[in-house]
Amino acid sequence: MNVIDMSQCTPAQKQGLISQLVVPRPIAMITTLDSAGGLNVAPFSYYMPISGEPPMVAVTVGACREATDAPKDTWVNLGASGEFVINVTTVELAEHIETVAMEYPSGVSEADIAGWRTVESHIVKPPSLEDSPAHMECRVRDVIDRGDQHSCYSGVHIVLAEVVCITADDSIMAEPNRIDPTKVRAVGRMGFP
Repeated sequence: MNVIDMSQCTPAQKQGLISQLVVPRPIAMITTLDSAGGLNVAPFSYYMPISGEPPMVAVTVGACREATDAPKDTWVNLGASGEFVINVTTVELAEHIETVAMEYPSGVSEADIAGWRTVESHIVKPPSLEDSPAHMECRVRDVIDRGDQHSCYSGVHIVLAEVVCITADDSIMAEPNRIDPTKVRAVGRMGFP
């Protein structure tokens, strides 16, 4: 049996080891708006449901961009508006996950680059991705900061958010207020990077 003393690993190695064991991880394709109303789309595979009442999810957003140490656009946008949409990432979106994961300059619409269409959300301002069959409209309720906020593999913001609205395509519904997860065709990550 291999014994890996985490105190002897770099932050990137630690993240990699954990990411290679917690699999598969669903991908939240998060849409936010910047202060000028520009759309940002980014994938996050560190997210999970927390509770049903109140309906809460948690998303871990890295503190900074890998190349520049500047805050990630998603984080800046969440701080400004407190709203976002988790678009369920399915096989229909899979081809462009890595494309939208790239670090583009602020103000660049990843949805335009990927050719994804948006639809107006029902309660929050950021739009939803029309190409996703389900969307969770969310409002930030609390944030827990951990690690070195100037290290892209250490610093994180754990965003606790309330799901204020869910939209789901008829094609994935089993009955009213019940989704058939076998019809969602969700994709996930099996490792890191």
